[in-house]
Amino acid sequence: MKTTIKNLVSLFLIAIMSIVLSNITGFEPMPIAGVLLVAGVAVYVTRVKNQSNVMFEGLAAEVWIPMVKEDFYPKNSFLNGAMDLSSLVNNDKINFAEAGADPTVLKNNTTYPINVVKAADTPKAITLDYYDTESTWVENATAIEQAYDQKVLYTNKHKKALLKKLGMDAAYAYAPTQDDSATKNKVIALGSGSIIDAIIDLRAFYDGVDDDGSERHLVLDPSHLAMISKEDKVLYKAMLAEEGATFFGFKMWNYSKNPIYVTSTGVKAAAGAAYVSGTHNKSSFSFLGSEVMKAIGTMEMFSKLKDPDYKGDIFNFQMRALVGRVRAKYAGAILK
Repeated sequence: MKTTIKNLVSLFLIAIMSIVLSNITGFEPMPIAGVLLVAGVAVYVTRVKNQSNVMFEGLAAEVWIPMVKEDFYPKNSFLNGAMDLSSLVNNDKINFAEAGADPTVLKNNTTYPINVVKAADTPKAITLDYYDTESTWVENATAIEQAYDQKVLYTNKHKKALLKKLGMDAAYAYAPTQDDSATKNKVIALGSGSIIDAIIDLRAFYDGVDDDGSERHLVLDPSHLAMISKEDKVLYKAMLAEEGATFFGFKMWNYSKNPIYVTSTGVKAAAGAAYVSGTHNKSSFSFLGSEVMKAIGTMEMFSKLKDPDYKGDIFNFQMRALVGRVRAKYAGAILK
């Protein structure tokens, strides 16, 4: 209805302009009206074309990327427990310095002047990893440009894929390689024992290394969570009610992609290894928030609009990110 009224108003204005110009120039009104109409159509087509191009550029640069970045870590993700070093990223690198040796402590010293040791920090830089999504092909260009629901659907698919891969990498990186008292990493083989008792033993491990208990996190495998439900249904229901709540001194999280360990050695299997019953143990793992990190750098969207071979649009995302341990210390795991 609005479009019809607009068109009638435009025709009315063209008629008025034709009469005015006819009186000024002496030409007949109809030819003048024809010229004005043709000129108006040309201007309209150019404007629509330009608006269409601007619209898609705006979606790529101003809408799509922020939609992927916004609230990237869901509330129920164990990644919320790690230090976020994204603010320290510069040109997709994190620059820091490894501190030199600790000073020597002198007891009942009688020799002066006291020895001076120059601070010798070692500058280091870590380059963020590349995470690329496979391309999505949308046959109809208007599906991206005009259909908001489709835009959200495809963007969320890429966002979830990036988060899934980053979560898997983080779980593998945060978990200890093996039980090692020298580096203060604890791995508990559950066997036929109680999962709750194992969590209590893991808490004792952290108490023994003088951790203040403020940043302890435990990421439970679904099978271990099921064991808790059999041992203590009240506790199980309480844990499900609020993920990230604290029990036994740990903030509890659930994750289905925890690393697996070789049963015979108790050593973490290679990243991406497929679980084999009898060969591997599933794991729940623990970490201190101050000992693990995550960081997101630049994010780009790559696209080909109106590809002649695919008769549509093709796009994907690239994210620079990094997850890992600050030091190879204070991680734990429960194996079953």
